[in-house]
Amino acid sequence: LAWDSWLDASWDLPTRVIFDYEFICLQGGELDVVVEGVHHHAVPGDVIIFRPGQRHALHVIGSAPIHQPHIHCDLIADENSPFVYISFADIADIAPDEHKLFREDILDDLCPQLPPVIHPKNVKTIEGLLMSIIHEKDNRMVYSDLVVNGMFMQFLGEILREVSLGEERGAPHFSNQSIAQQVREYLNRNMDRSVSLDELGENIHVSKYHLCRQFKRAFGVSPIQYHLDSRIDRAKLLLVTTDASISDIAESVGFQSIYSFSRAFKKRENVSPSVYRR
Repeated sequence: LAWDSWLDASWDLPTRVIFDYEFICLQGGELDVVVEGVHHHAVPGDVIIFRPGQRHALHVIGSAPIHQPHIHCDLIADENSPFVYISFADIADIAPDEHKLFREDILDDLCPQLPPVIHPKNVKTIEGLLMSIIHEKDNRMVYSDLVVNGMFMQFLGEILREVSLGEERGAPHFSNQSIAQQVREYLNRNMDRSVSLDELGENIHVSKYHLCRQFKRAFGVSPIQYHLDSRIDRAKLLLVTTDASISDIAESVGFQSIYSFSRAFKKRENVSPSVYRR
C-alpha cells in the first residue's frame, strides 16, 4: 500500500503498533518520532522506518503541514499476508487471534542496528523511488506488482546502503562512501600493476586499515582482492578478443611473469589462460 499524504499541523498519531513495515519519506514539516519511548526529531529529507509490533507515535512539531509519502509492505509474504491491514491500535488492543498477522522482522539480518530515523545523503534517489512506487500503485498497469517489487528492492537497498556507509565513530557518511569510491578509482587507474595497501593509504590519505574496512563494507571484498579480480577480468577479455601472447597479456595486467599470472588465473577460473582462450 502506498500513498502521497498531506496532513495539516493539527494531525497527530497516537501510540500504536502495525503488523507490517512502514517507510516514510518526510518531505515537508517536522515530526517528533517516538519509537519504544525514545524520541527522534525528523525533518524534511529524513526517512522514517517502523517495524512490525514496534510501539510508535508521531507528533507534529510547529505549524507547517506534513508532507509524507509512505508505503506499508511485507518483506516476506506468507498465507496471512492478504489479511494484513493497517493498524491504529496499541498492542493491548490487538485481538489475540490477530497476532498471527505480525510480519517477521528481518531488518536486523539485513542491516544490524538500523535506526528508526535516518538522514540520507542520497535523498533525491530515495524519494524518487518512493514516488515512482506510489505512481505505479495508483495506475495499476499490467505487471504493476512485478515493477513495484523491483523498485521497492532498489528503494530498500538504497536505504540499507546509506546506513551501511553511514556514520561510524563520528565520521560523516560522505567521507566513508568517498573513501571506498576513491580507492576503487585508484585501483581502476592502475590495472597494469599490483598495488599494496600501504600505497593505497598513502595516496588516499587515510590509514590502510580504515580504507580496507570501508572498501569491504561497500564492495564486499578487500581492495587487493578487488584489484586482482579486475586484472584477471581484463586478462580474460584480452584472451578472447585479441591475438596478443599470454606473456604480453600477463605483463599488461601487472604480473611480473607468465608463471605468476597463470597461477593466479587458474586459481580464480579453475583453468589455465591457454585453455580459457580456446
